Amino acid sequence: MKVNNHKGWAEIKKSLNYASEVRKKMISLSAKLTVAILRKQEEEGISNADLALKAQVGGKSIVDLTEDDGVPSIEVLIKLALALDMEFEIN
Repeated sequence: MKVNNHKGWAEIKKSLNYASEVRKKMISLSAKLTVAILRKQEEEGISNADLALKAQVGGKSIVDLTEDDGVPSIEVLIKLALALDMEFEIN
């Protein structure tokens, strides 16, 4: 799995119509967390199936992270981050 082959989040954000600035910020935060999760998964060499099992989410939830047409739920992102023992700070 290569994160670099996917369309950049900045590119995706430009193509979306936002109902509000809050929604725009939520998508931006989700995008940053998604990229960090995919990088950590790749660094650790963890398969989608193993990560799904550890995070207690469906395998499709992880595959969906690499799709350009959706924004993963914050709940799924947090579960994945915790399963990867990631630490993050909100400023």
